[in-house]
Amino acid sequence: MDLGSITQDSNIFCFGKNEGLDKPDTLCFQMHTASATHASATRSAEVLANLGNRVFYHGTSKRAARRILREGLRDYSWTEKTPQFKYKAEQGLVRWMHGGSYGRGTYISCNWRAALCFGPVLFRLELQPATRIVHLDVPPDPKVMDSLQREFGKQILTASPWKVMPKNKRLTLNEAIQLARYHCAKFETSNWWRSGKPNPHEKLMLDLRNILVRYGIHGWGEASDIGGIVIFATDRLKVAEVVLSLPTEALYLEARDPTQSFRRFDTLASLAAATRTARNRGAANTLAWVDAANAAIQGTMKHL
Repeated sequence: MDLGSITQDSNIFCFGKNEGLDKPDTLCFQMHTASATHASATRSAEVLANLGNRVFYHGTSKRAARRILREGLRDYSWTEKTPQFKYKAEQGLVRWMHGGSYGRGTYISCNWRAALCFGPVLFRLELQPATRIVHLDVPPDPKVMDSLQREFGKQILTASPWKVMPKNKRLTLNEAIQLARYHCAKFETSNWWRSGKPNPHEKLMLDLRNILVRYGIHGWGEASDIGGIVIFATDRLKVAEVVLSLPTEALYLEARDPTQSFRRFDTLASLAAATRTARNRGAANTLAWVDAANAAIQGTMKHL
């Protein structure tokens, strides 16, 4: 299915037909990969190419992979009823108990190495046309931030917008995006966790996320970073392929080690080839499962 070209601006990238949404501004899209400390220039280019070609990956466990193939992609996030996370519910961070960087949802990445950190099974996913994603890996626009503070005071940076703004006012989409970037940067760079207290920027990020959803935003994140992109609504995603399932414990441990990050494999194709030459016990069953899963996926697509 041709999703069309990617509409890119400094705030949002929209995949496929724009469906009458606001025309993006003229600033070009930039991918920031400073947080990928072990990424070479070639790998950074690969991530950019994947973004341009709409190639996204999702890594998960073998058990979860079978469930995804059986039931589809769903939000299996923890809830406030999960005993070991009850303390987070008491802090008001219920929606952030998935354990991901950017809250509840399904995490995807243009970086297959980052995706494999989360499980030995690698899916390639497709986005539905007109999916709108805010990228958070750029600093907030200082002009917008200054304008907000002049109009609503410095409290706009420390409290929920609806507690500061008059009832007849609301944030524009651009203002909401810039505030989200501000709180994301503060959350990621602060040492608040050392105090043992909840980070206020985490809760404010959640508030901004809710506002962005009302504006028709389907996800946010960093395409190159290990945190990835979180898609809020799983109906925006479709499984296109099981790329591989790591058949050996050694490969899985290498995937989990950020100091290794599959340095010895230049491309995903070379890693996939290595999984097919494994001769350990169970490797044949793993490969047979991958082939059967892809046959089932292709069969499903033919009936759509």
